[in-house]
Amino acid sequence: MDFKKLLICAVTVVMFFGSAFALNIVATINPYYLIVKDMVKDVSGVSVSLLIKPGSDPHTFSPSVSDVKLLAKADIIFANGLGLDNAYLKNYKSVVYLGEYIPKDKLSKDEVHVEDEHGEEYEEGYNPHVWLSPEFLAKYIVPKIRDELSKKDARNAERYKIHTKEIITSLTNISSKFDKLLSGRKNAVVILDHPSYFYLFKRYNIDILSVEEGHGKQPSAKHIKEIVEEAKKNKLIGIFVGPQFNKSGIETISKELKRNYKILDPIGAKAKSITELFESAYVSIKEALDGK
Repeated sequence: MDFKKLLICAVTVVMFFGSAFALNIVATINPYYLIVKDMVKDVSGVSVSLLIKPGSDPHTFSPSVSDVKLLAKADIIFANGLGLDNAYLKNYKSVVYLGEYIPKDKLSKDEVHVEDEHGEEYEEGYNPHVWLSPEFLAKYIVPKIRDELSKKDARNAERYKIHTKEIITSLTNISSKFDKLLSGRKNAVVILDHPSYFYLFKRYNIDILSVEEGHGKQPSAKHIKEIVEEAKKNKLIGIFVGPQFNKSGIETISKELKRNYKILDPIGAKAKSITELFESAYVSIKEALDGK
């Protein structure tokens, strides 16, 4: 065999073995997709797909036929758990419910997340929006994603370890910015259309006035009046609404209080990284505090 043929054979072998390994990953919501995407950014043979598009409400999601096919091909499905996406994933064995790796004594309950649109109860009534806590992400969720990827793809474990450090460092930095912005505002209040940023504000002992009385239920006139009265009695940080939710209640409250409302996206529809999601949230909260 001459050198040219030998070279072609060698290249063919490399190409075959290089492409033989494929790891198919599905993330149910955009924040986890952003994390996984950054963790596998320079790893070949790994594909990452997003199940629920960023503009959709994960509480009301129901998988289509194409979604079912996508899930069936996944080697790992990174999901939230805590009642958010359990209902349509119960028949899949490759699911990692990231929210369930957070110690229960770190979680809290709220009145909105009692029952989801499928009639399934949220796990013990815990607020499921754990991805909106930089602390939870850095301590529990990102390391769990790293560990699961390393189990399935041990040859790239060192890369996942390096990328994990990068992601955690960026989360620690944005968390420090929130510390400077929100520390010392204990017992102040925020008005949210839906208690998605629950854990972020809870970290600073800031009370949340939720417009929703139950998921997907529009607030009564009585409830809106109660929120307005409560806000007037306390130091109001701001009024916030996610782009996925109905703004009618928030708009009414905003007019009553003569305060502009700000967009606070819990999914990060325009974010290119998980840190960018929090950077956008930081800007919205700071503008509200500055009266803009």
